[in-house]
Amino acid sequence: MVAQKRQTLRLHIGPSACAPKFRPYLRDRSRHLLLWGGRDSTKSDFVALELLLSCLQDPYFLCVLIREKQNTIADSQIATLRKVAEREGLAPFFRFPQGPSAVLEISCKLNKNKFIGRGTDDMDRVKSVSDPTCAWYEEANQIAKDDADVVSTTLRTSHPGAVIREIYSFNPDHKEDYKQFWIWKKFFDATGNPNGTTFDGQLSVDIDGQLVRQSFRVLHSTAQDNPWCPPDRKATYKRYQFTDPYRYRVWWEGLWASRQTGNEFYPQFKRATHTGAVPYLPGLPIWQSWDANSLPYCAMFCGQNDDRRHLPGGKRTLRIFHEYAIGSPNSGLRNTGHAFLKDRRAFKWMDSAVMLTGDASMRARKPSDERSTALGDVLAALNGFTDTDGKPVPGCLNGRSDSFWPKRNPEVERRRDFVNYVLAGGFREVEVQIDATACPKLIADLELVQKGIDGKHKELYDDKALGVKYQKLGHFSDVFDYWLCTILQPEYEAFKAGRGG
Repeated sequence: MVAQKRQTLRLHIGPSACAPKFRPYLRDRSRHLLLWGGRDSTKSDFVALELLLSCLQDPYFLCVLIREKQNTIADSQIATLRKVAEREGLAPFFRFPQGPSAVLEISCKLNKNKFIGRGTDDMDRVKSVSDPTCAWYEEANQIAKDDADVVSTTLRTSHPGAVIREIYSFNPDHKEDYKQFWIWKKFFDATGNPNGTTFDGQLSVDIDGQLVRQSFRVLHSTAQDNPWCPPDRKATYKRYQFTDPYRYRVWWEGLWASRQTGNEFYPQFKRATHTGAVPYLPGLPIWQSWDANSLPYCAMFCGQNDDRRHLPGGKRTLRIFHEYAIGSPNSGLRNTGHAFLKDRRAFKWMDSAVMLTGDASMRARKPSDERSTALGDVLAALNGFTDTDGKPVPGCLNGRSDSFWPKRNPEVERRRDFVNYVLAGGFREVEVQIDATACPKLIADLELVQKGIDGKHKELYDDKALGVKYQKLGHFSDVFDYWLCTILQPEYEAFKAGRGG
């Protein structure tokens, strides 16, 4: 593959250097290059070849090898770079780390270009890399958005001829709702390609009146694109079609999917059945259901009880049309209530009375101030306020409003069974509809919250930026439970007594 003469490196890329699927994209200079899809498609091999060629040919090149855990880089990215270099005859031109305790660095003997390995479990070391030009995110589906943002803003250099770019390689194996994952939102949904596989385009940002464009390219591949993948290994992946639909879709088809564990708290929730376009209905009362947590947000949604059972064939539809999930540092009951009041005026919801329910513990007096309660804070927030422009924003509590706040929360296991019974159509004249666009966090909760030993399993998330731990999921599903048990109180009492619909 390689011949050297008079200090001029001449490279011949043979037909077996990479899969035919990827060959047209060798030396691609897109600002963002995403290689995604199923297992065994040679994505990482192609990235390694492309970066080795760049390291040899670019006048200045410093690539940061990024993974979630630093101690996995040697056996993944560095091992792949070494394997490809040896296979293609490039190894004599590079110095690879030797031994398990060696520094995670590969240097080119022909110039000063190199690779440096860094894990996002030590972001200070990532930020300490001077003048990097490139980042390769291996297993990018495991990289948090905040960490990727730090890496991206670290890529800067004034060296002539340097090319700034980021390369992402990953399988779409995401443990939470992929529609909330930053890669899908940034490169798929926001670019008009929510169901796209291979496509390209530009990310445009207005900087002081000038439109700055960054090119991106998304390449999808599967084991079917790997001419060296043995039939037996392909059969292993394809066989999941009959035993594990999630793995079949992610590993064989290489497509986004929501993980199913068999331990879901709401197994009867189906996105296709329970979500869609759910607009506000003028004049119909707005039901709010509240939770008092501030991290990761204060959860509140707005629903309506559209009862048409008096009409021939009519049903009672419990409609949730909007959610509020204001994150830190602006989270809290006060800001959530104020956000609703501004939306109420802007979207002309003012004809509807407001009904309240939520977490019963919000009735209790605060340990820090025994004269007040979280429920009192909600009422105060909804009474109106003066906006930053000095104009008053009217409140929503009046003679038509009412509070149905429970004195105690429904028992977790009993309400779980009840909510699933409702979702499954146990009450034939009752259905639930949730707006698919306006309520993403509620939908994610209903799909992803798992059963625990004594109720819902709420995994703690370690927020490195804030230095705190909190429950990432389950807040919206809680207020969903409270609302259903409140608005369907007679049905809930009958269900507890063993009398279903």
